[in-house]
Amino acid sequence: MKISSKLIITIIIFVSTPAIGLKAQVSQDSMDTHIQNQTLAKQLLKKSHDQKVAAIVLGIGGGVLLLTGAGLAAASFKGFLNPNVRHNDYGTAPDILCIGGGALIVTAIPFSLSSHANKKKAKLYMSRENVLMVPGLINTRQFTTIGVQISL
Repeated sequence: MKISSKLIITIIIFVSTPAIGLKAQVSQDSMDTHIQNQTLAKQLLKKSHDQKVAAIVLGIGGGVLLLTGAGLAAASFKGFLNPNVRHNDYGTAPDILCIGGGALIVTAIPFSLSSHANKKKAKLYMSRENVLMVPGLINTRQFTTIGVQISL
């Protein structure tokens, strides 16, 4: 029996392929990229939510302190022009509360801005891939990956 040269070349190619190191695309799979984007989007959304909560807490706390300080300052002015009225002296507490409350409100602003920025970034990573439009089915998502593995 005569073995053709084409058959010998084909056998050599299949046998030597693992030795050469030719491999199918594994690390840059579109599904892997999609999963990485989804996890990154979830992390950004969690970070955005935490920053939003921090901004709300700082804003409300600062507002309460500011209003308390302003209320104490206004209460010390009761009967300001009448010398017979007993005046309440709160010392520097109203000033400290107003300044501290204002500082907390100002501190809440960067948290709120970064929360909005992270939410925008997360929306960029959460793009839907609508592939199939069938009457009765809306927004069907389909991910298809094709791979070939040859074990010798």
